[in-house]
Amino acid sequence: MDIDTYSKIRDSLNSSDDIERISKDFSQPVGVISAILTQKIVSNVKKTHGRIKSKSKKHALEWNRGDAILNIATKNNIPATLMASMILKEMGHSKKYINGMFKDPNHIQTQRLKDEVVQALNSDYFFSPRAHQIQTKKGKMGENVIERWLDSHNIEYRNENELRDSGVTKTPDCVLDEPLNIDGTEVSWIESKALFGDEAEHKHYSNKQFKHYEKEFGPGMVVYWYGYLDSITLDGNLIKNYEFFDGVSDDVQALLDFGCYW
Repeated sequence: MDIDTYSKIRDSLNSSDDIERISKDFSQPVGVISAILTQKIVSNVKKTHGRIKSKSKKHALEWNRGDAILNIATKNNIPATLMASMILKEMGHSKKYINGMFKDPNHIQTQRLKDEVVQALNSDYFFSPRAHQIQTKKGKMGENVIERWLDSHNIEYRNENELRDSGVTKTPDCVLDEPLNIDGTEVSWIESKALFGDEAEHKHYSNKQFKHYEKEFGPGMVVYWYGYLDSITLDGNLIKNYEFFDGVSDDVQALLDFGCYW
């Protein structure tokens, strides 16, 4: 995707309510737009979380005076799960106890608090336990598509679990038994990323993972399922998106139809 189109999409996205419209306006799959929105929200939270958290006592006071968690979150432009966590910590609850509350709000004894935590979690498509489960599911779907594609082409490989069992610590999703020539590059490994490859994400994973994989296994291929910026590069390696894979179109479509809301 060119930077101008990406910037227009990103600037137009403010909430999940925008996804369907922008998907149609830019003729992009819902999954692509959802990925760009999710990464925008996460990036914004990284910039503002510390400042908002420093006012946790104020947020807790507002709640004690009757304001709802969701409303306090909205006023501070932060996902409701994070605001709920801040307020609960100010009440004296530990991180472990709060995580337990979020996994099963039925354990919350106070009816008002229970209702508002449930409301916060249900409205948060980015930081709630359910949102994390969806992201994990998308990641697994992407890995499964690659394995199905390799199987359909009778390409032998070892997956991440098999590599770890053999003692490899930093592992891509698949290491091929024999290099595969793709577009003139001898690919020895494939890594699946169920996200959009923007500059920040690509730099992060290049330093954290891709460079280590190349050093260990040689040239490889990174798959950004939801697309990537034309400007990103991975010297000596390939970058692909969903358009590369043939013969598994139903699985790919399921991934592209996966939004960040429910």
